Amino acid sequence: MKKTLLFVLIIVAFTLTSCHKGKKETQEVVIPVKTFAIHPDTIEAYIEITGGLKAQQDAVVYSTISEELVEIRKPVGSTVRKNEIIAVQDNNLWNEMLNQAEAALASAKARFQQIEQDYKRFERLYQEKAISQQQWDQIKANYQDAEAALRRAKAAYLQSKVQFENTFIRAPFSGMVGSFHFDVGEMIPAGQPVARIVNNRMVKADLYLPDIFINHIRPGQTVVGEFPTYPGEKFTGAVTRIDPAIDPLSRTFRVVATFGNSDRKLRPGMYGRFLIITERHTDVLVIPDNAVLIRTVLKVNPKTGQTYTIPHKFVFVVEDSTARIRPVQTGIESRGRIEIVAGLSKGEQVIVVGQKVVKEGEKVHVVSTIQ
Repeated sequence: MKKTLLFVLIIVAFTLTSCHKGKKETQEVVIPVKTFAIHPDTIEAYIEITGGLKAQQDAVVYSTISEELVEIRKPVGSTVRKNEIIAVQDNNLWNEMLNQAEAALASAKARFQQIEQDYKRFERLYQEKAISQQQWDQIKANYQDAEAALRRAKAAYLQSKVQFENTFIRAPFSGMVGSFHFDVGEMIPAGQPVARIVNNRMVKADLYLPDIFINHIRPGQTVVGEFPTYPGEKFTGAVTRIDPAIDPLSRTFRVVATFGNSDRKLRPGMYGRFLIITERHTDVLVIPDNAVLIRTVLKVNPKTGQTYTIPHKFVFVVEDSTARIRPVQTGIESRGRIEIVAGLSKGEQVIVVGQKVVKEGEKVHVVSTIQ
């Protein structure tokens, strides 16, 4: 009797457990996901490179004579115009030499004018045979000597004037005095750098790109500069020069990007990141790139029997609270975003969190949607 009762209890327990298990197995699983609402946007392809800024014009002014620096008219930081005097070397000796050369030139001019008058007068007499050949030859010789003396006086004067002008150190272009290498009272030897003049109303960056990009770069392309000095701020410039030659050692070519700098925020020497925009698509469908999944399909060449793989890109979209696979074709990829060329439509919701968990036809619950 006891054995019979125990057997009945076991059968009842087994039946209840089986019923409960079957009930659990029939419960539908709903997976929470986050989605992205597809809408038209703009996406850009770019080449990223780092580099430093230079002034558009940057020149070192050298001394041409050896003299003491007696005056600095434009200290560091001063704005200067082209050919404006920024410093003066001692020129007392050169001024005296210039005065002497000027006086010698005036004397040579007066002597030549007098001899020229005689030459013209005796020329008529010679044509009338009123003077001898010997007299005429002497007059011509005097004229030629006076003419040569005048040329020498002019040359000496011009040389003295140049030497005197060289004592005035001038700006080669309009800009700003960036630095001085000497102080007043110091001797400046000939050929030494005296000051640096920069024009930073425009700045440029010499960017060296791998040769594989040479067919992707064109003059006028937009360049975006980002600098640690100004976090979050972007500066827009353009490609203004492309060197056609490729360096055989580094396999790079130079691209010059120029930026307007009227507010002088950008300074020569600043280091930053530059994005050369090579392609720009507007009013296209763009989604986060992590939403795109890739499935590799194995194929067999019927002629050779060789196998090969083809990657198929797809995303999961939400339709009536159900995950659906959607094959897609992609375009530009940039900064965590990717262009969808075909396979999706405006307004659809693409799964961006949970896409690696869900399967075709599974029920999903949209926790949030990114617009």
